[in-house]
Amino acid sequence: MKRAQIVIDNTANKDLVILEMLSELHRKDYKLKFRREATCLYCFELRDWIWPENFTVDESYYFEEIFNPDLDRTLYAISLSQGGKGFLIDACNVYMDNISPEMMEKIRIK
Repeated sequence: MKRAQIVIDNTANKDLVILEMLSELHRKDYKLKFRREATCLYCFELRDWIWPENFTVDESYYFEEIFNPDLDRTLYAISLSQGGKGFLIDACNVYMDNISPEMMEKIRIK
């Protein structure tokens, strides 16, 4: 799995870098949009819940904002076991008490 940490000096720069990364992932066919739930992912296009055993994180990019850690984000490139690829943008450290151990292990939240 490819992992990278990108340090950003302000929100505008972070948003621009995230958009550039999303564009690159889109070119690699990561087109589905996911939302993290407590025990699974929700896919908007498929209108379905994806359980941890049914997806793999291929790449992740951690965007650390220097002046406001509450705005840190992680971008995940995700492949589904039944086919299809997509992305998840997750707010770091938000609602951390509301995630199952399986999801924590799968997306490797520390």
